[in-house]
Amino acid sequence: MIYSRFFTLRRTLPVVAGLAVTLLAGCEKEPYDELYDTQEEAGFGVIGGPVFGSTKFAPGETVPVAVGYNQQDNLRDITVFQVINRQDSAVVGTYPANGALDATSQVFAQLVPYTVPATLANKTPVRVDVTLNFANGSKRLRRFSYTVAASPTLKFGATPATYRNGLAATAQSPGDLIGYSIVMNEGGISTVPAAGSTATLFKNIDSLVYYARVGTQAPVRQGVLRTPTAGVATTRTVDVTVPTGAQGQPVTFLFSAFAQTQRVNLASATLDIMAPTALATTQRGSVSFGTGASPDSLAYNLKLARNEPATSAADTKDLFVSGATNGSVTLTAGNNTRFYKVPATQVAAGFYTQATANAVGNLLYRNTNTAELGAATPGDVYAVRVRGTGEVMLLRILSVKAGTTGTTSRVWFEYRML
Repeated sequence: MIYSRFFTLRRTLPVVAGLAVTLLAGCEKEPYDELYDTQEEAGFGVIGGPVFGSTKFAPGETVPVAVGYNQQDNLRDITVFQVINRQDSAVVGTYPANGALDATSQVFAQLVPYTVPATLANKTPVRVDVTLNFANGSKRLRRFSYTVAASPTLKFGATPATYRNGLAATAQSPGDLIGYSIVMNEGGISTVPAAGSTATLFKNIDSLVYYARVGTQAPVRQGVLRTPTAGVATTRTVDVTVPTGAQGQPVTFLFSAFAQTQRVNLASATLDIMAPTALATTQRGSVSFGTGASPDSLAYNLKLARNEPATSAADTKDLFVSGATNGSVTLTAGNNTRFYKVPATQVAAGFYTQATANAVGNLLYRNTNTAELGAATPGDVYAVRVRGTGEVMLLRILSVKAGTTGTTSRVWFEYRML
């Protein structure tokens, strides 16, 4: 129930009464006359629900106010009175007492609707007095205040989607990761500064929930960002996953911002999900080092599948021997090609022979890449992102000849590419 946030704070009536007194003591009177008096010998009364701890509501928003009271106090009705910008005031509703017993708190609870006037300007302060009127003529006042704020907004960033595997939108397959740039409350602020502001005051976004919908099936929730913004303009990139079993079907990703009683939705463009892209081409190469090695055999160009002459620009040298000592050969990259050593357990499970370009791209995204391969060891497998682009490869060390001082060292390898 919507009032449970407040009423479950107590187990016995004295606890609730004490808490209610604390809340009332924390609400000081405004510096203007009331239109009515309250009698302190009145019965018990307390409010909760979305207004409990909330300071911003949107024009036209209906806010359920949870009112709690003791049945034996003979509550007659509940009056809701509002004061707008410390000037305009009016009774906005009177509701007969018809609450139901809350089993946890043993207090009768009733939801009273309160609607924010639709014509109020952004940043307008409002105070709401909820008066419990008892059969003996006594009254109990409870109140909350808020500032009028805009409902949340969602839009995609300038680059809506980033395909984490480095492949095109038309090459996404089940299990692939896609990062969506979500702009929340564009141009907004979360609080009104003392000097005032022309910017739009927005409500807090309590959560941003994201879903995947395959074809015409019901959306399936994938995750949630808790309290992504207190109202200020914020951009977040949300990684979603192409659902298992979506191959051959259209997929749409949905994003929902929840702000108290409101929900705002945003849908991505539809993606047609394809089969994974194979690394269909296998190349072999080698690099050498030592006094007997040719200077043109030190570096290798993975894109052109050839040794790169010593005089070539560094950005063409994806792999080269940086040293050979103590019976080992050290490999590195001369440009911004990056390598990630695949864990031995994945290699043993056949990752080198079975992995697709999609799987390699996802692996590289999830892990920190390093250009230093280190000592070459037969059987080692590396996922490769070539020169900072979306092109990916898999490289395996075949054999190593570690020469002694004054002799030639050599490393043989093969790699799979598109």
